[in-house]
Amino acid sequence: MENPTDNLHQDERKLEKSTLPWVVLGVIIVGIAGYTLWSTFQTNSETTSEVVSANVPDFSLINQQGQPLGLSDLEGKIWVADFIFTHCPTICPVMTQEMVNLQSEFDTEPVYFVSFTVDPERDTSEVLSRYAMQYGVDEKRWHFLTGEKDQIYQLANEGFKLAAAKHGGGFPHSTKFVLVTTDGNIHDYYDSRSKPDMKQLRTDVKALLKK
Repeated sequence: MENPTDNLHQDERKLEKSTLPWVVLGVIIVGIAGYTLWSTFQTNSETTSEVVSANVPDFSLINQQGQPLGLSDLEGKIWVADFIFTHCPTICPVMTQEMVNLQSEFDTEPVYFVSFTVDPERDTSEVLSRYAMQYGVDEKRWHFLTGEKDQIYQLANEGFKLAAAKHGGGFPHSTKFVLVTTDGNIHDYYDSRSKPDMKQLRTDVKALLKK
């Protein structure tokens, strides 16, 4: 005779197996939502009005070609900066594509681009080089920088006043672009997700080029 208890246990095991994928999917969705919410909150809470006239602090990092690059190498140049990481599943590809658009639009002008990775432990020079090739980057004008994690986070949070951190298994960071003048002065900030902001960035770059 079948034991009703055994049947109950079998049904429970079947139920557990059938619901497990949904539980895992739910955890993933919650994780992504939490990551996005953290990033959005941090971006919205960034106060830039007090630091628009601030200078970018000195730094010493390594670009995608394995060459050292610091603030002095950008002296006399107009450049646009952002913070990304190559394994980013959400906003980074959009940000990088926006930067590609800027690179193409100003391809005959002396405008430079700098992308700092917030995941330097994985984003080595070799990884960044492959990422740059994937997007057709002009390596003479666009530097992807890696180095010591603490230095990069300090540069982001205290230097550029932009959110960047390691949070759980992700690396939430600001979605803003920063326009830097020839003397290393932070001209302004622009949300890469905002069409009006990106239009203003183009206008400001053109104005700086005329000076």
